[in-house]
Amino acid sequence: MPHIRGTIHGVAAMVMLVAGSILTNTIREEYELFAQVGVTTTHLLVDVADLPVSREIAEVVVPLGVLMGIWVFAYELQRVSRSD
Repeated sequence: MPHIRGTIHGVAAMVMLVAGSILTNTIREEYELFAQVGVTTTHLLVDVADLPVSREIAEVVVPLGVLMGIWVFAYELQRVSRSD
């Protein structure tokens, strides 16, 4: 069943991309600290590391990474608890 697991992860990645963008914009509007983290991340990725990434993409990287980490943790936790 690797194709089912791959499909689930592919769909989850697409959902997290959209949700991460929406969540980033919503949280940035509500919390100044989060906006500063976004600005700092953008500065580090684009200016300091000189990565060829647009500023809009760089501002989404950290929250999206956090959401993806939560997804993977929850998925693995569910898988481990189901196999016991």
